[in-house]
Amino acid sequence: MEVLSLGEKVKKRRKELNMTLKDVAGSRVTPGQISLVESSKSNPSMDLLDYLAQTLDVSVEYFMESESTQAERICQYYSRMAEINIELEEFEKARMYIEKGERYIEKYNLILPKAKNLYLRGFYEIKKKNYTPGYDYLFQCNVIYSIHNIKGAYLENFMLVAKTFMDTGSLPMAISYFHKSEALFTEGILTDEIMLAKVYFYLALAYKKLGRLDRAKEYTGKANEKFAILSDKDSYAMFLSRVAERHELEGNLEEAGKYSAMALNLFKNCEEEMEMGNIEFNLGKLYVDFDDYQSALEHLRKAQTIFSKNTEKLVEVYLVIAECYAHLNRKEACAEIISYLDRIIVEEDFRGNIKLYRLKSKVESLFSNSRDALNYLILALNLAREKKMAEEESEILILMAKIYLEKGKQVDSYKLLEQSLKITEDGEGER
Repeated sequence: MEVLSLGEKVKKRRKELNMTLKDVAGSRVTPGQISLVESSKSNPSMDLLDYLAQTLDVSVEYFMESESTQAERICQYYSRMAEINIELEEFEKARMYIEKGERYIEKYNLILPKAKNLYLRGFYEIKKKNYTPGYDYLFQCNVIYSIHNIKGAYLENFMLVAKTFMDTGSLPMAISYFHKSEALFTEGILTDEIMLAKVYFYLALAYKKLGRLDRAKEYTGKANEKFAILSDKDSYAMFLSRVAERHELEGNLEEAGKYSAMALNLFKNCEEEMEMGNIEFNLGKLYVDFDDYQSALEHLRKAQTIFSKNTEKLVEVYLVIAECYAHLNRKEACAEIISYLDRIIVEEDFRGNIKLYRLKSKVESLFSNSRDALNYLILALNLAREKKMAEEESEILILMAKIYLEKGKQVDSYKLLEQSLKITEDGEGER
């Protein structure tokens, strides 16, 4: 890809049309005048520029586009391709695109493309779990946005930092940055309702993890007011990105830019659809925590629709739906879901089968069948021990201890709790 001066554009277009200097000049001007324009030794008047545009079948705007504007378009393409490859974890390819953009940024002193490149460097480092340099790049990016008073651009940075803090367990910091994101909407800087709903959801999740159920419930309700439901698009997006790369190699910036934009939009749509499914699923789980099973089912059914082709995620959703039906005493509906889970969870899915045994135990317990509840936990425990799944074994022992305690068998309950504690301590010792 290259940035062309006005004269270079005239010469390039003339050669594309297989025209000579004399052909272009016609009776309007001399071939020498055209040669001076092509070599940038003479700037054409608007009349001559209009004549050249008509003769060479291009727009006047094409000739008048500045070199820095061309460079910005090239950087935009490289940024899109870098972001696509970071999402795909093709890190070497992503770095290559970032560095390609950097060359144009430095040569033409492009401010906003520089900020975008700093964001991409931060995103790149965070994806590779290099958090300190990642945050540093994002801070440098925000300095540029601050100097140029581009407040709306903060959102991408705030959300990336907040999600990273939440993933690494720094909940107060995560909540702080989610609130910074929220402020961009409350102050009227941004108006994207879908994005605001996501901010509310993440605040609900962060407060839930922090144990602040009052604030979690508040933001769950806010998210619930905002959300609306947004099939396999990933393969098509991959195809479009390859088409963009082909056009890049051929030097066709316009087509490369078009296909890279389409690919990135599709990747973002796919990612957003998955995120929306996870959000609906977790909103459902939040309402389960609040004992509001009817509201939980509303969100879980939306997640069920979104994950209709994703068996793994669908199993997770159905496990919670069955629990809701049990709490609502809808025995037939609950039995139907459990029967479906029995069919789709394969024998080799040990973790899935353990979850199903635990669900069956919980359902039987809710229906006051403590003997069957205990039997299902014993089946889960045996499978966890056989497959050496220590964390699951420890959790199941605690559940069994609760049942024994409810039966008044305190000694048996304490023995199970001791076994669970030993497994936990042994695991920590190995780490």
